Amino acid sequence: MPTLTIEYQTDAERMAFEQAIACVQNLNQLAQTAEHGTVLAVCEQLALSGGRQLLRETLAAALQTRADTTDAQKKFPATAARGGIPVGF
Repeated sequence: MPTLTIEYQTDAERMAFEQAIACVQNLNQLAQTAEHGTVLAVCEQLALSGGRQLLRETLAAALQTRADTTDAQKKFPATAARGGIPVGF
């Protein structure tokens, strides 16, 4: 079986990549096992529901990362304003 190497910066990115891969695997499995005449409908349903869930989780992670960054800047405003260099140095 081929392997894939993915570079990521955060755990949230890693989880999103893993979820996307799992979604594709589930879709392929469903396409192989769905009853004749239902393949498109059941695969479309999984793609829509799974895709929405993945988008919600990815959006939530991105917003949380932004909120955490903003909170950190508020705790240390002088450091954030000077590009990571504390005031007085």
